[in-house]
Amino acid sequence: MAITNINNTNNAQQETPFMAEAVYAVEKMGEDHTEEKQYQIKNLLDQLFPLTKGSHQDVTNYLLDYHHLVVFFKDGGCSGLRNPGKFVAFTGHRSSPDTILLKDNSGSHVEVIFGQSEAGKNTLSAIDDIQMETCTTFTQDFSLAAMRHWISLLKRDGKSQPKAHQEDKEYTAKNGDDYQLACCFSI
Repeated sequence: MAITNINNTNNAQQETPFMAEAVYAVEKMGEDHTEEKQYQIKNLLDQLFPLTKGSHQDVTNYLLDYHHLVVFFKDGGCSGLRNPGKFVAFTGHRSSPDTILLKDNSGSHVEVIFGQSEAGKNTLSAIDDIQMETCTTFTQDFSLAAMRHWISLLKRDGKSQPKAHQEDKEYTAKNGDDYQLACCFSI
């Protein structure tokens, strides 16, 4: 069963399907299935944040060029996101970000955390974790407030459950400004 998000700019067009099965497929794998998890997590990125050409499966490097996320492949080719506006922020250096922050059609953030890769090597990019934002809303003194939680798709807690946590996060926006996500915020 696919859960579909509607693009806010054009309600008649269904742009990006969010595959609940893809998330479940990653979560149900044991910790010893590293290669299979990489495949599933990159498949999820292909579903949520497709490239103009190619697949996240074949990416050797993610980098930032001005306000755009650019990916490179083993054959030397490059691509960007089909919808470049979904890239919003990063941490680390523009030529080798530690994380990239993407925003889906519903406005939820997805943080891609990269693993260590050897500079100059033509190897596939390793993803250390993907954290998805979930929000709980509640009414407080006649105003609507929310609490932001992060769910890890690859990291597990002590009970082998997906790791969930709540924290403030700071990034550099694609235009160079600060981009902060507080764990508690007003709507």
